[in-house]
Order: sequence, then C-alpha cells, then structure tokens
Amino acid sequence: MSKKVVYHCSGFDCPNCASKVERYLNKQEFVQQATIDFANERMYIVYREDEMPVEDLKNEIKKIEDDPLRIERINKGSKQKYSIFNRKFWITLGRIIAAAVLVAVAMIIYGEEFSWVSLTLHAVAAGIVVYDIVWKVIQNIIHLRNPIDMNLLLTISCIGVFALSVLINLGVLQGAGFPIDMMDGVMVVALYQVGELFEHIATGKSKNAISNAIDLRADTANLIVNGKVSQVKPETLKVDDIIIVHVGEIVPADGVIIDGQGTLDMSSLTGEPMPVDVVERSNVLSGSILRSGSITVCVNKVFADSTISKIIELVQSSGEHKAKAEKFITRFARIYTPTVFVIGILFALLTGIISGQWSEGIYRGLAILVVACPCAIVISVPLAYFAGIGLASKRGIVIKGANYLDSLCNIGVLFVDKTGTLTYGNFEVTEIHNVGVLKEEFLEALYAAESRSNHPIAKAIVLHQNISELALNQEDYEEVPGLGISTKYKNKQILAGNVDLLKKYGVFAEEIDLPGTAVYVAKNGKYIGYVLLQDIVRDKAKLMVKKMHELGVKVVLLSGDKEATVKAVANEVGVDTYYAKLLPGDKTKFVEDAIEHRENKKLVAFAGDGINDTPSIIRADVGYAMGGIGSDMAVENSDVVIMQDHPLKIYDSIVIAKKVRRVAIFNIVFSLLVKVAVIVLLMTKVVSNMEIAVLADTGLTVLMTLNSLLIIYRKIK
Repeated sequence: MSKKVVYHCSGFDCPNCASKVERYLNKQEFVQQATIDFANERMYIVYREDEMPVEDLKNEIKKIEDDPLRIERINKGSKQKYSIFNRKFWITLGRIIAAAVLVAVAMIIYGEEFSWVSLTLHAVAAGIVVYDIVWKVIQNIIHLRNPIDMNLLLTISCIGVFALSVLINLGVLQGAGFPIDMMDGVMVVALYQVGELFEHIATGKSKNAISNAIDLRADTANLIVNGKVSQVKPETLKVDDIIIVHVGEIVPADGVIIDGQGTLDMSSLTGEPMPVDVVERSNVLSGSILRSGSITVCVNKVFADSTISKIIELVQSSGEHKAKAEKFITRFARIYTPTVFVIGILFALLTGIISGQWSEGIYRGLAILVVACPCAIVISVPLAYFAGIGLASKRGIVIKGANYLDSLCNIGVLFVDKTGTLTYGNFEVTEIHNVGVLKEEFLEALYAAESRSNHPIAKAIVLHQNISELALNQEDYEEVPGLGISTKYKNKQILAGNVDLLKKYGVFAEEIDLPGTAVYVAKNGKYIGYVLLQDIVRDKAKLMVKKMHELGVKVVLLSGDKEATVKAVANEVGVDTYYAKLLPGDKTKFVEDAIEHRENKKLVAFAGDGINDTPSIIRADVGYAMGGIGSDMAVENSDVVIMQDHPLKIYDSIVIAKKVRRVAIFNIVFSLLVKVAVIVLLMTKVVSNMEIAVLADTGLTVLMTLNSLLIIYRKIK
C-alpha cells in the first residue's frame, strides 16, 4: 500500500539540482511519485510500499547529488523557518573576502605588471572561490552524470580566462583588442559567489516574508493547572485543557470560551478586517488575535489539527502541485543550458578560425557560457506562485496548489449554489400553516423531524426550542439528500422536507408558489401543513456576479429550492441563468455537461457549501468550498477553500491568479530577453566585460526574485 511522506529538504545550490534529484527519484522502483518544491524547501514522496528511513534516502540521493542536503521528516503542525545566515553563508563570505585580499595585495605590490608572485597570488585567490564548483564537476564526471550545468560553465570560464591571461602575458597568444588580466579569472567566480549570497538572502527573505504573512501560530499558550498559569508550547496542549488569552495575544488552539468576553481579529483566517465580538460559549479559532477583553478557553482540538495549522499546511503543501509554467521552465532549462554551452564553444572556435583573433574569441565565448544559467527563471517563477498562494491566504482564500492558480485564470463558467453561497443561509420562519391538526401537534412533529439535523434550515426551525428530548425519542431517522427527513417519533412516521419527499412516500401536498423556502410536514401518511422560511441575499453577491461578468465568466445558479425562490434570488444578483428543484446528482450532471461541451477550452468551476455539493465540487475543473474551513470534507475535496461565506472572494482568487501569471510570464520573457541581448552584445563586440555576463546571471536572478516577492504586497481593488 502506497504511503505519502513530506520532508523538509534544503541545501540545493540551484533549482536545476533539485529538478535533477526529482527526475532521479521518479525513476526508482520504490517511488510512486516524487516532487521537490525548491521555493518552499519541501520534498513530497509517495512510496509504493514502506517508507524509506531518512538516512537511506539521503544515501540514495547522494548517488546523483553532491550538495550537503538537510532532509528531515515534517511533523504535522510544526513551524518552518528558512535559515538565511547559516554556516554555508558565512563560509562563502569568508572565502570571497580572502580572495579579495589576495588580489588586492597583488594589485598594490605589482599593479598590472606580470610576475610569478602575482600569478601565484591570483591563482590561490581563484582556487579559494572556485574549488567547490570544480569539485562538483569532477564528481559529475566520476559518477558518469551529465556534466553540462552551471558548475561546468563557471569552471571553464574561470580557468579559461585565467589561462588566457597568463598565455597572453607570456606571449604565447596575441592580446585581444581590450585588456584581459588574471583578475578577470578570479572576478568571474567571485562575482558569481557574491551574486549567490545576494540571491540566497533575497530568496530566504522572500520565503520568510511569505511564511510570516500566513503563519500566525502562537509561540506559547497560557495553560491553567490547579489555578496556576504556566506558559507552554501550543503543541503540548490536549483536548479539554484550559487556557487563558490576554489582549494582543494569538489564540493558540481551537476551543470554546468558558469565561470572559472580548473582540477577536480573525483577518488572518478570513481576510476580513472587521473584528468579531465573542462571549461565553462562543467558538474561537487558532490564529485569531484578541484585540480587547480577556477570555478563558477550553481546548477542543490538538494543535496539529487546529484551524491555523490546517491552513498553513495546505498553503505550504501547495508546491506539491506544480503549475504549467514551472513544468515548462524545468524542461526548458534542460535544453537551454546545453544549447548556450554549444553556442559559446562554437563562437569561440569560429571567431578564432575565421579572424585569427583567438584571444578575443575565447574570452567572449567564455562570457557567453556565464550568461547561460537559467536560474533567474527557474527560481523566480515558482516563487511567484508561492507568493500568490500566500497573498490569497492573507485574504482568507486557501489555494491548494500552483496548478490551480493556472486553472483559475481560465475559468469560463461558474456554477454557484444558492444557500450559504449567494445567500446568508440564516433562515427565519416567517409563516406557519397547519392543516387538519392543531398548531401544537404540527410543531411537535416538525421539531421532532428537524431536531437531529445540522442543515441550516433545520437549525433555523428549531432555534430557541428545547429539542434534546425530541432528538432522543426517534427511530429509523434518515436524511434523504436533496429532499428532507424521514423519521419515526412516538411510533408515528414523520416526514419533513420538500414536496418531492412527500410524493416519494405517497403523500399529496399542494406546492405553494411564494418566494422563500417551504418545509412540508406529513404525519402517518397524512399532510399536516408547512412552514415558510426566508433567506437574505448576501451584500456582495450581486457585485461578485458583476465582477465575474467583467472577467468574461458566465455565472449559473443551481439550487434544490423551488422555482419562485430561486428565480427571485437569480433576478436580484443578476446571474446569467438558473435552475431550481435540483438534487445533488442533478447539479453534478450540469457540471459534467458543461465540461463536455466547454467552449474555447475554458474551465468549469463550482462553488458550494462543501457538504451536499461535494460531488459537484469534486467533478468541476475548479471546486470552491465556501466557508469550509471547519469542514474536513470541504477541505479534502475542494481545490480552493474560501474561509468565510464571502462570494466576492471567488473573484479575488481569479484576480490573484491572473496577477501571478502576469508576473511569471514577465519574469520568463524579461530574463530571456536580457540574456539573449547580452549574448548578442558579446558576439557583436559591443560589450567586452565579463562582469556584465555575471550580472546577466546572478544580478538578474536577484531582481526577478524580488519581483516575485512583491506579489505578497499587492493590493486587490
């Protein structure tokens, strides 16, 4: 039986190394599927049978990758921090400084004059900054791996420029039309290493900024034991533990208030800035911030299963599902680097053969090799998707994979449920109509049927009623999907639901044609009346439909309610069309039909409450679970979770997806244009600086990484 394991995996020098390991693991018999998320430092492995011990996994990876990787199993609910100023950072910085000192000494003593002492100082400086890169090339050759990567390009460039300078100074080769000295050989790799440090800082800070934006887990919890308060780690909290939360503190675990009152800021969960007042018996969710008051909470979920842990886990695991752009650049990098490598070598050879200017041809060819690395694209594009998912999370939207961001950009039809999606779902009984029985008898039968249901309509009917005894005295209780409830109470069969439910059991009832939701009741095969409930359309529902139309998305309302009620809501919010009196299976058929007859490859989305609508959420190209953060079924089966019943966030999710795609495309196009432009300038002799080539690689990577990071700070109008 297959088993999925998630690891923290850091230490890769570049995304190409991560992609190489990912391809290798997917070829192994013990692996069903492996995915490495370089931006988020995670590795997802689905083992065909038993899980491999971490040490054995490291040894397996060492067969293909020599980077000193840190691999450890991720525990559910654990915090993840990206280390920036680590041991490797300081060692690299020290090497750069040491090389700079040696070059400075040589320049101060000997200037541009060639001497064997100056040569030795420059050679040692070059060796200090390039030895790790050369070692990786040697390892690739020894283990018969494809050696054409950034390490080989830098090794050839550094040694080539250094040797070229020495041969020119010794008179073996004729000088180029511009100065080439030994310092250029050191500068090639030194500047690369400096760029790597800046790139490391930029990507590390980007990851931490995104993680901090979505990670509002408390560091400590105030646990009350025997009347004394002690600070403990939230991970140690158990169900039924009592904690106290003070003003300004983050609620560390989900629970129920047993004492006190206050105002909670839940924007980290729902994206809504409006604070929420809470009192005794109110439910509180981890990740909320107490802005006023003081509350004592009884924990009802362990930390790993808490709301904020669930959200963060979904966001951080989004890298398991890669976007089309990420898959494209992985394939592109495998072709691009060897191609530019060949171009650089051919250019050097042809220039030397045709013009006889071997020194200049070799120097420019080596500079072209430096430009070849695609890191600017391979790093920044996945980071853009990661930032986009982080931005969505800040606004109360959990997108469960980068691939769904791609899908959101291409939605053509949105099917929406009515109750709880376009309406508040807070029903209120507005009319009671009993037939042939006393009102008290009618209500007793109605309350008995609805007493055990969690449906919003049932809760509205029994609101403020004492139903505990009614709920216990029932037999053969059954909820019929899309129809209502059948139960036996005091040895009498009770039906409560729509007209079709009564028809199913052979009871006739005349359907009323009034806006609102009617619940018809039958007792022992006899119709005894109905209650009428009204629901209110959400404030932003009409605006959501308008905004979706502006994006060119058709909106269709699907509801199990009667024609008059659905029509009234449809007219109020302005949907393109509507369908009433649908069972859950009927809604799924509409979704399937739209998928089968899709136009211009546009995708089909469905938004529902995540319970009765689960089949349609699963079947749609993009499934939205509205207000589903508390529903395991919704979280498990949807592609996008709206953490509050707020329809306008459907529009927000699409806008965010389009922003991410624009940034990703810009990073790809701009990076390629810069690299191609620099290569052309080198070939046409407009540019002769090796430093420009290095900037076109590492400098561009830093710039594109920062551009991806800015997504997290974007505003949505």
